[in-house]
Amino acid sequence: MNNNKPKYWFKRKRYGYGWTPVTWQGWLTVIIFLAVTLSGTVALEDTPKNTYSPEVLIYMVLFIIATLLLLFIAYKKGPSPKWRWGKKETDNPDMDI
Repeated sequence: MNNNKPKYWFKRKRYGYGWTPVTWQGWLTVIIFLAVTLSGTVALEDTPKNTYSPEVLIYMVLFIIATLLLLFIAYKKGPSPKWRWGKKETDNPDMDI
């Protein structure tokens, strides 16, 4: 049996706007995002306080790129986002939590 329905890694959140991971691929994507962004904060630990350093700029660029990549993956591997507030009868269980 060929099932042509897309298998989403993320589904729309029940409250608010955006997605939440529902498969191991979605969770792995979020874990990698957190590992990349949090490892950058460890590298910034030794920078002097209240001063500009190239490391801060590098971290900011890395954080922005990682965030945009996470949003791109969620957009491609999830349904189109929409504002939701609570469970409704019109919710699609394949797309909505």
